[in-house]
Amino acid sequence: MSTGRHSEGNKRQITSVVLVVALVAAVAAVGWLAFRPGGANSADDCDVRPVVISVVPSMQLAMERALEDLKKDDPCFPAELRTESPAAVEDSFFNGGRPDLWVADTGARVDRLASIGVNTTTLTPSLAVTPIGLVGGKNGVKHPTWIEALESGSIRLGDPEVDSASAMALVAPHMEAKGDATERTQAAVVNAAQAYGGRAVKGKAEKTALKEVGATYTELLPVTEQELLTQGNGNASLAEFTPGSGAPALTFPLVKSNGGAPDTDLVASKLRDWFASQNGRVVLAEAGLRPADGSPLAGRGMEDDKLMTEVPPIQFNQVLGQFGMLSVPSSMLVVFDVSGSMDFPSPGGTRMDLAAGAADTALGVLPDTSRIGIWAFSIDQGGPGQDWRELAPMRPLDSTTKGMNHTQYLRKQLDLLKTLTEGGTGLYDTTLEAYKKAVENYDRNYYNALVIMADGANDDPGSISRSKLLAELEKMKDPNRPVRVIGIGISEDADMAALEDIAKATGGTAYQAKDPRDILDVLAHAVSSR
Repeated sequence: MSTGRHSEGNKRQITSVVLVVALVAAVAAVGWLAFRPGGANSADDCDVRPVVISVVPSMQLAMERALEDLKKDDPCFPAELRTESPAAVEDSFFNGGRPDLWVADTGARVDRLASIGVNTTTLTPSLAVTPIGLVGGKNGVKHPTWIEALESGSIRLGDPEVDSASAMALVAPHMEAKGDATERTQAAVVNAAQAYGGRAVKGKAEKTALKEVGATYTELLPVTEQELLTQGNGNASLAEFTPGSGAPALTFPLVKSNGGAPDTDLVASKLRDWFASQNGRVVLAEAGLRPADGSPLAGRGMEDDKLMTEVPPIQFNQVLGQFGMLSVPSSMLVVFDVSGSMDFPSPGGTRMDLAAGAADTALGVLPDTSRIGIWAFSIDQGGPGQDWRELAPMRPLDSTTKGMNHTQYLRKQLDLLKTLTEGGTGLYDTTLEAYKKAVENYDRNYYNALVIMADGANDDPGSISRSKLLAELEKMKDPNRPVRVIGIGISEDADMAALEDIAKATGGTAYQAKDPRDILDVLAHAVSSR
């Protein structure tokens, strides 16, 4: 009996020890769970909705360092970073997934959203600054102004919807003009857009990487100072050619979306303080960015050019809004009136001299991928009963026609035009046949147009009537193969009513050059106002 009681006591004692050990282990386990990496006080177990912050690529490194520092003090600092292009952020406001905070590249992007009804709140106008300049090989050319640089055709743009430097290069002429932009400014943008579109058709739309620029590279690349310091670091062949008129600058405003996460204002306040701190300035410099006051980076970066930080929002919106259409290369069948009246004298030569000269000048600025064909028309120009005559088929300017470069061949035909002037104006029959040909040659990669230059009214008694012509054009018009007529009336004698009716029937427009010397300006305006 006594042995049994002793054994039972020992069992109770052992059980008590086990319970104590288990209790201690449980307490230890709770402590470990609470304080282990990833525990209740770590970011993994933070029960908060993160504030989504979207930044453009230029700001990625600096923002990563900012969040790293802020999370050292507070592992539950509620922030999540996304790096995306301005275009992607703009899309997110319509397609879902918009950020709570957005570090845009310029305040003009914010104004652009506001213009289409997306309201946001700018919490601070600038977290950092980076100038935009032009760089290339050492054989490049520096232009006095941005408009001259664009007109030179030497700037190799990227997609301005994605590439901030390219967007600012397009807007820079407006910044130089301080709101007094002219048709020259618009023409420079059109030419740059067409050059970009020409490369895009060939699959070469991307800008050249800075590391690939050699000493003999002659094109000019729009880049941020930050890109130059990070991506161009170590390339001794790079030289800067920023126009002396000044350098546009990105200012990286901090913007809040309406209806964001609960901690959005808290996170925004912490970020503002961090970027304004000494540590923030040091990190910005390490990332190749200037502080919000724009003070230059000591001993490196671009020349301390005058910064142009006031981006005109209306012009910025217009340029980016038009670029997509303007960058589509042109496919144009150009039909010249060669009736006898085109020999009438005008200041600077005959009407025909001026029309051919304007076309020749246009050939000098259109990208090589443009498709151009030429017809001449007057009564019986193509033989008895045929008013039209093909002089050059519709082909890309860089193709070959009859053994020579197509551009050279077109110029040869422009000279020929001056020897063909005779007879009356066979406008209606020619328009019908030219429109059929243009629709037949439609290419969806191009902006397809039929350009008709005429200095008088249709005077072919055996031709189709105007009403019948308009009815036929309406029947041929195909929304899946759109070809628009651009009518250009030369001199006061042009039948603008007929040209306007013809253009309207195809969704096009008509213009009048009352003075034949204005033909080039009218042609440029017609092509640019798509």
